[in-house]
Amino acid sequence: MALTLRRGEKVVLKGRAVTVTETAYEWLPRVRDHLIEVAEARATITYGELREELGLPYLVQGMGRLLDLLSEDCRRRGEPSLASLVVNASTGEVGHDFAGDPGAERELVHSRRWR
Repeated sequence: MALTLRRGEKVVLKGRAVTVTETAYEWLPRVRDHLIEVAEARATITYGELREELGLPYLVQGMGRLLDLLSEDCRRRGEPSLASLVVNASTGEVGHDFAGDPGAERELVHSRRWR
């Protein structure tokens, strides 16, 4: 399914404008598909695992904006945020900048029928 975001679109997230870059636009569908697989397995994935499994061109510390854009895409679709499945390897928690209640969001993601 195509993204709801457009290449070059400026999206206001957490009070700041974030541009949907060419790189983000290219990788977001792959990240979405992979996280749907994680959701269907009722699991979580670390930032490092996501980066490694997909070969993402982002540093682990730089994935926040990509995941924020993914959350916006999910919001526009009326879905819970797939970004709630991506956790820190040492804490098992989502990033401190995640908007909302990650536990409740993850529950919604895990209970949803994705396909």
